[in-house]
Amino acid sequence: MIDSAPTPATYTRVLLQATSAKKRAALLQGTGLNEDSLSDFDAIGADQQIQVFRNAQKIASDPTWALKLGQQLNVNSHGALGFAALSAPTLGDSLETLTAFARIRAPYLRFGFERLPDHYRLTVEPAFEVGDLDIAIDEIVLQIVDSLVQVVLGSMAPGVKVMLAYPPPPHAPDYAHYFSAPCEFDQAFSGMELPLSLCHVPCPLHDKESYVASLTRCRKALATIIDPADVVSRVRNLLASHFEQVAIGAKLSEAPQLESLASKLCMSPRTLIRQLAAQNSGYREILEEAQRETACTLLAQTRYTVNEIALLLDYSDGPNFGRAFRRWFGVAPGQYRRRC
Repeated sequence: MIDSAPTPATYTRVLLQATSAKKRAALLQGTGLNEDSLSDFDAIGADQQIQVFRNAQKIASDPTWALKLGQQLNVNSHGALGFAALSAPTLGDSLETLTAFARIRAPYLRFGFERLPDHYRLTVEPAFEVGDLDIAIDEIVLQIVDSLVQVVLGSMAPGVKVMLAYPPPPHAPDYAHYFSAPCEFDQAFSGMELPLSLCHVPCPLHDKESYVASLTRCRKALATIIDPADVVSRVRNLLASHFEQVAIGAKLSEAPQLESLASKLCMSPRTLIRQLAAQNSGYREILEEAQRETACTLLAQTRYTVNEIALLLDYSDGPNFGRAFRRWFGVAPGQYRRRC
C-alpha cells in the first residue's frame, strides 16, 4: 500500500531538529517512532511521515512552519534525486527527473508534467487522502521546485509562476518571502508553470557522469518500492531505464525485448504476457509509451536529427517514426520540434 511505502527519514529529522526539546515527543506522537530509534532508520513509512506533518501542524505556534521547513531542505536533503536534478543537462530535464522519481522521496505525492504549446506545466497532488495537510505539503514541496528553478536560472525569469489550488491562507503575505516566483491562488491545480523556452536553459551544474550515476541510483530505488505484483510498473521502469540512457547518449543498444524483460523479472515470456494482460496492458503498449516520452525529450533538444531519433527509438527509418509520431500527437516530429 502506498501509505506504508518507505520514505526517507531525512525530512522528519530536519523537523525534529527545528522543534524545541519539550515538543519533540508530541511531534512523534502516534508514529511508533522516538528520537533514539529515528537515528537508526534510513526510512520510515509514508503514513508515519504524514503523521509527523500532522503533529507538526498541531503543535506549531507559527502558521509558516511548513514554509520554513521547505526553505531548510537543500539538495543534500533529497539524496540521489537532488543530485540528478541539479546535474541534468537542462532545466526541462531537471524538472522531468524530479517528476519521474519524486515518489522515491515522497510516495504520498503524485507529480506530473505537460509540455503545452507555449509553456511547461508541473503538477503536484496527494497520492492518498491527507486531510487538512494539503496546504502545508504544497508549501513544502513547491518551495523545493521553486528553489531548483532558481538555482538553474540564477534569478527568477518572467513568466514563471507557482500555482496553488486553494484560496490565499491568512499567512499568504509571507509567501513572497519564501518563494522566488509569484504565487497565484485559486488555481485548478497546484504546481508550477513556466515558458516552454526556459526548458532549454542549461543547468550550470550539469555533469554527465554524475547525472548518469544519480539516475541509475534513482531508478534502482524506484524498483525497490514498486509492488512486486504490479508487473506493468516493473516493465515500465525497465523500459524507462533503457530509454533514459538513450536520451542522454549513454546507451545506444536496442530496447529490451519481451523475452529479455521476462528473464529480468524471473518469469517466462508467456507468464509475463499473461500478467500484463491481467492489468489490461501489454509489452507493445508500454514500449510505445516509453518511446513517445523519449521522442518528446529528444525533439526538445538539438543533438539529434529526426532520422537519428527514429533509429535511437528502434524505428527502422524516419518515415515509420514520423507516422507513429503523427498518430501520437497529430503533428510531424519536425513541427513538434519547432514548437519546442
